[in-house]
Amino acid sequence: MINRSNISIAFEALVENKFRSGLTALGIIFGVAAVITMLAIGNGAQQQIIEQIEQVGAKNIIIRPKLMGNIEAEDDVSKKYSPKLTMLDVKAIQKVLPNIEKITPFLSYETSAIANGKKKNCNLVGVSSAYFSIYNLKLDMGTEFSELHEKNSNAVCVIGANLAIKLFAGKNPIGKTLKTNRLQLKIIGVISPGNAIGESLQSIGMNNYNDEVFAPMNTVLRRYKDRGRVTEKLLKAEQRNNNDDENQEEKTESKITDQIEKIVIAINETDDMQQSVDILYRMLLRRHHEVEDFEIIVPEQILQQKKQTDDIFNILLGVIAAISLLVGGIGIMNIMLASVLERIREIGLRMAIGATKKDIKQQFVYESGLISLIGGLIGIFLGVLLSYIAEWTTGTPTIISTWSVVISFFVSAIIGVTFGYMPAKKAAEQDPVYSLRHN
Repeated sequence: MINRSNISIAFEALVENKFRSGLTALGIIFGVAAVITMLAIGNGAQQQIIEQIEQVGAKNIIIRPKLMGNIEAEDDVSKKYSPKLTMLDVKAIQKVLPNIEKITPFLSYETSAIANGKKKNCNLVGVSSAYFSIYNLKLDMGTEFSELHEKNSNAVCVIGANLAIKLFAGKNPIGKTLKTNRLQLKIIGVISPGNAIGESLQSIGMNNYNDEVFAPMNTVLRRYKDRGRVTEKLLKAEQRNNNDDENQEEKTESKITDQIEKIVIAINETDDMQQSVDILYRMLLRRHHEVEDFEIIVPEQILQQKKQTDDIFNILLGVIAAISLLVGGIGIMNIMLASVLERIREIGLRMAIGATKKDIKQQFVYESGLISLIGGLIGIFLGVLLSYIAEWTTGTPTIISTWSVVISFFVSAIIGVTFGYMPAKKAAEQDPVYSLRHN
């Protein structure tokens, strides 16, 4: 049974010794705050990974060129030659892989966009119309280019939201003409603004589409530039040693022999992922004359591995925070033991006027429990505050879960009562006569 008079006595003792009570509660305060803050950071990181998986698509496979050094001479000369990644690979994949939902090649060139009397740096990107649905890109206005646009190599494009704002500043860009170097394109759509893509997503195939110009792949290859075609210009660029920008660009382009930069494939079922990867690897290796100058990336698997690593990291954070709570409990026990020694005369006086050992024990348990409860409440406030500060300073989202607040609060209360029991037991076992004589 809860004795209200003992609770009242315990509360009065805390008020009378504010400084000591505050020091006792510090361990619990920072322990609870640490638990809430660390778990909030961990939950935010996990949510970020889940969003990244949604962005790159859980059913996507990406094929891209692998940087190759000098291929050593082999007996079979044909094995030294590879056609690199080309549009023919895309067609071969469509024929061989049975469970394809959508497929798109990808090719980009750094250039500048000129429209409405303004000029902005951007990327000209050649893709198929499937690209937008593969990456769940929504349009703010207009329409996507169609298969007919691709087939006829029409000079049309869809632009990112940032580029639309920079070039047209409040005007409707649909139907306007945009010039990229030597190619003029009619704007038929604007992609809805989205979050910036971090380096981790860029490394597995995503692009910052807010500042890009998307055009049909055939339009880019036929009207702008096709790296797969060996021309007299490219051969001459290989021989030049001048350092002007134009020649530098030509020399860079001459070293890139892959016609396209990557192929993105969305398959029907994730259960078929590994089997699809195996088929793609064997087929491409055969087409590239046993030269492994390509790599196959499964973004969802990479992000899941990262999520598992983050899960382990979150467990470690939780353990560290739990240790801080344990240290707070030990602090309560030490200070309460010191308090018992300081208040021996008070204990003796209470026992002399009729208090039982149970009353004395309850008084000190209630004291430590109240310290923990008050410290837990302050710790919750501090933990929430630190979580928001961490999000504001680092830019990393934090998610405060209700269960982390509830668990840390109840754990702090349990720790207070548990570690307060030993000092309470010691106080209850004091001899009243000795306690009254104690100076």
